Amino acid sequence: MIKIAICDDIREFRDDIERKLEIWSAEKGINISVRKFDDGVPLLHCLNDNGMFDMIFLDIEMEKLNGMETATRIRKADYITAIVFISQYEDYYKDAYNVHPFHFLSKPIKQNKIDEVMDTYIEIRKQNPETFSFTINKSMYAVWLSEILYFNSERRKVNIICKDKQFTVYGKLSEIEKELGEKDCKFLRIHQSFLVNMRYIREYHYSELIMSNGETLLISKENRKKMREIHMLLLEQQ
Repeated sequence: MIKIAICDDIREFRDDIERKLEIWSAEKGINISVRKFDDGVPLLHCLNDNGMFDMIFLDIEMEKLNGMETATRIRKADYITAIVFISQYEDYYKDAYNVHPFHFLSKPIKQNKIDEVMDTYIEIRKQNPETFSFTINKSMYAVWLSEILYFNSERRKVNIICKDKQFTVYGKLSEIEKELGEKDCKFLRIHQSFLVNMRYIREYHYSELIMSNGETLLISKENRKKMREIHMLLLEQQ
């Protein structure tokens, strides 16, 4: 199921995009769920109350809260949702890159353009099948698991260390470990304080790991045997 929002202050355009998405959905056999909004404000309220959409088709030229400002506010809490800007003009495209858009569509929108956007999204989604979601100050965040290097617990807080950013949330590392275990992800508990993404281990030593970003993380005594066995298994697979 792909959750999609369409935000445009002209009803005809909203309905037209929904119709084209339904045609794509029927042809590809992929289920979609669509909600429509006539302004950025109710869209933001919906995001705060109900969490994220997978994709948002967002008109740039809206009278109340325009698409650019709406996208800027969305990006403060959400790095994952694919934002597709819609516009009759190309003047905005340069400014739009600040909010990392997924695609641009020019009005009037043709069926083949919707198809191209959706097909591209599906291909990217296959490469990044899982996300990790969390809440900070009542705002929902999400990051690709493939972007997370490791989790680090400090008392009642957990630091989420990503390639190019870091988040801090309240929680327990054991609960995160359980959640990731259910997703069948390659994260390993090497210490009471560290849960690491195996793909970013650059070097393995008896009592420590060196991650791809150069950081050294300690392996606790009780985890050294397990890490040694996993390391030998990886060497055999290679």
